[in-house]
Amino acid sequence: MIRWLQHVAVCLLAVATVHAAAARRPNVVFFLTDDQGYGDLGFHGNPHVKTPQLDAFAREAVKLSNFHVSPVCSPTRASLMTGRYNFRTGVCDVFGKATQMDPAEVTVAEALRSAGYATGIFGKWHLGDDPERRPNAQGFDEALVHTGAAMRQYFNPDLFHNGTPEKRNGYCMDIFTDAAIEFVKKNRAKPFFVYLPANLIHTPLQVDEELAAPYAALGTSTSKVYGMLRSVDDNFGKLRATLKALGLEDNTLLLFTADNGPCSGSVPTNRFMAGLHGLKGTVYENGIRVPCFARWPAAFKSPAKVTRLAAHIDVMPTILEACGVAAPAGVKLDGRSFLSLLRNPAADWPERTLFFQWDSGQQPRRGHAWCAVTERWKLAQPCGMDAPNQKHIRDRYAELCRLQGRGERSIEGAPRHELYDLAADPGETKNLASQQPAIVEKMKKQYEAWFDDVAARWREPKPNPSP
Repeated sequence: MIRWLQHVAVCLLAVATVHAAAARRPNVVFFLTDDQGYGDLGFHGNPHVKTPQLDAFAREAVKLSNFHVSPVCSPTRASLMTGRYNFRTGVCDVFGKATQMDPAEVTVAEALRSAGYATGIFGKWHLGDDPERRPNAQGFDEALVHTGAAMRQYFNPDLFHNGTPEKRNGYCMDIFTDAAIEFVKKNRAKPFFVYLPANLIHTPLQVDEELAAPYAALGTSTSKVYGMLRSVDDNFGKLRATLKALGLEDNTLLLFTADNGPCSGSVPTNRFMAGLHGLKGTVYENGIRVPCFARWPAAFKSPAKVTRLAAHIDVMPTILEACGVAAPAGVKLDGRSFLSLLRNPAADWPERTLFFQWDSGQQPRRGHAWCAVTERWKLAQPCGMDAPNQKHIRDRYAELCRLQGRGERSIEGAPRHELYDLAADPGETKNLASQQPAIVEKMKKQYEAWFDDVAARWREPKPNPSP
């Protein structure tokens, strides 16, 4: 009788354990690269770069082929962390005070930590270095990041570990990934959120010669870019292998994307662009459309492909829904969860217009370097890049146009408004603005209303009426 009762107890315990495991909230690992263009993957047809780990993941994951971000890093990172357009958060640039996110913003890390998650960031924060804006003050239990000028130290970097300066030996990508792996091991008994925002493949182009050597024939810049990307690939594979070894991969939402398109300082003739036009810092597709993959075996089937329009503002709502965590009370989220699309790419997805803008000003400027995007149409106003520190982008853009057979063209000399049918012309080769004036006017009005809304905190002065 006692033995029978023991057997029943063991069975009940086993059933309870299974139910507890099934009910456990998923882990989330969010891997973000810096300046990785849509074409910087073998999976996207690049004939030169070797990215076996990322390619394998892309083949097994759900691919979001129409995923967009801001033209530069800090604005994208603000939107990823808050689910809101970056202008609302106080971030509009990559330099100075305009990179400092309002500490009152509620991040995805804060929302998850309040729900019992262990939270860690390892890499590039770039949303403010003072104490109230550092990652530890924005929801991260564990933070190993580089700040300020140290973001340009790739070997033996000066880092901040939970707010305390530390010198670390090695290559930054390896250091951040190893720290993330230790965090996973330490917290594997509870749900965790790992944010690994790499500083690669951003300039300066610093990488071990051994990684760059296989690409030497492509030139110095390209070989270093692709060598840095190989480091990213190796470390992504190492992190994913850890999840597998610990039996965590099935119930982990693993997200991979980039913060913007390829850097203007590293785009030689032979950099593969996957048929897209533009660069980082521009609102053309190669500046704002980036690779994006998601995998969570316990929750949705993959491989699959999502073609609907999604963006950085959708990442926080998606993570929160996946984790069963409510959105922050009293906070206006601009994004929407795309979890339904991950589960079923044919799921209902109401039409909407998204907006992207950056013109390197320390506050938003109406009508400068913006675009409005729908499932089909894109209205772009690429002019306004008149800040002194943007000369290199303007010069590189003119060179890119020449290399792509678009003539001697500059951002300043571009038509005031450009309209593209992205469904038929993702390379943005045919400006249809003169043929579709009604669509141009409609999207211009949408942009004006959006700007009034998201830039309200900046108290932009209205122009004086004409006499």
